[in-house]
Amino acid sequence: MCSETAIGPASSYAVRRRDTIPVKQNCASALQRLRGSVRIESARFIVQLTMPSFRNLRTLRSLKHRNFRLLLEGALISSSGDFMQNVAQSWLVWHVSRSPVAIGVVAFFDTVPRLLVGALGGAIADRFDRRRVLMITQTAAMIQAFIYWLAVQFEVIQLWHIAVLAFFLGIVNTINQTSRQSLVNSLVPKEELLNAIGLQSSVFNFSKILGPSAGGLIIASVGIAGCFLVNAISFVFLLFNLYLMELPPWEKRKDQQNIWADVKEGFHYLLSNRRMLYIVGLSYVIATFGAPYNRFVPIFATNVLHVGASGFGLLMSAPGVGATVAALVLASVNKLRVGIRSICVSSLGFAVSIALFAFSHNFFLSFLFLAMIGFCQIAGRALSNTAIQTSTPDHLLGRVLSLFFMDRGLWSLGSMLIGASGAVIGMDWTFAICGAVCAITATALLIVSRRYRAELARQRVDLSAITQQSDL
Repeated sequence: MCSETAIGPASSYAVRRRDTIPVKQNCASALQRLRGSVRIESARFIVQLTMPSFRNLRTLRSLKHRNFRLLLEGALISSSGDFMQNVAQSWLVWHVSRSPVAIGVVAFFDTVPRLLVGALGGAIADRFDRRRVLMITQTAAMIQAFIYWLAVQFEVIQLWHIAVLAFFLGIVNTINQTSRQSLVNSLVPKEELLNAIGLQSSVFNFSKILGPSAGGLIIASVGIAGCFLVNAISFVFLLFNLYLMELPPWEKRKDQQNIWADVKEGFHYLLSNRRMLYIVGLSYVIATFGAPYNRFVPIFATNVLHVGASGFGLLMSAPGVGATVAALVLASVNKLRVGIRSICVSSLGFAVSIALFAFSHNFFLSFLFLAMIGFCQIAGRALSNTAIQTSTPDHLLGRVLSLFFMDRGLWSLGSMLIGASGAVIGMDWTFAICGAVCAITATALLIVSRRYRAELARQRVDLSAITQQSDL
């Protein structure tokens, strides 16, 4: 006969219930199951002791969702590879052409697709399974990196090859970014969306540090071609994680129409929604007159602050430091009212920081102002992204996000305007004017949006009064 067996000191936490093993049950199998239960519960107890729960870490709370965690893990590796390739491409263009104009031309081919196919990318994200679209775009980017590696490895690369490959990747990234951001909306609850976007920004900014650093080491050790090969391999991790996601089947819209009609519908929604129009319009102004600031930091480092390469490197890292802090702060916030006001305040901070940096002649102050620029820029960007995703219907989300992300296509135009102005009146006054334009736009938008909210409140009061009279 088999009697109840004591497990020992571990039994107080290892086994939730200690039931007497029935006499009729086979003694050997019962003991085997009991030992298995002890091992499982002991393992759970050890994990709870050694690893903090995601629910107790407010900053990481959206990581408790498996699908979002898979996306973020793959994006960390893939984005690091992307920035590694960016470093290699810039170095390659300079090595092939020895012309700063060529660097600008390649940058133009890389960003102009956002203006040409940005709206179409949004329609694709709303029309098809977003995970499948992501897998297609990541595969295309992997093939592009592999072609890059072959051309450089066998020394057949030419400048026009680089421009064509950059243009192709620009199209792929335009569609990819819209689909990825739209997919995040379905991976976490609405109340955790700001946290998820903040963590995404943290990963992105960490990749901006990790990728170029690794790229420099690879170029120095095995050559430029190695960066393109490593980037091609990095896409495998994201593709595998996308495959592992467990998502409900994609439901095709019943009112499916011509894809160009979908694009038109996206524009119509944006123009008819004053709140969305304010957010996107402000992002376009910031992208034209503010965002290209980092391309002109070398001029301030050399002509104003009189620092060498090491000092310049520190200055260029300052916005990344500020951006990382901003992303972590936003991810840590439990509740934040995301609206026009918070976006405008961030934009005002961005504008003031640019103006302060323009007239700074102290290295440490310049570093601080650049960090403030990075902080305010990422804060405004994440808040705008969250406001759009929480206010836009899911069937229109991809198209509205694509119109929002089209602002990056204006960076090249802004760079040309700022460069031309700097050659005439100087970079300090040019930066000050750009900061003033951004500040005036944000202030005007803040005033207009406040009046708009007051008008909506009056309309609600009038409607309530009419309803009460009709009830009487």
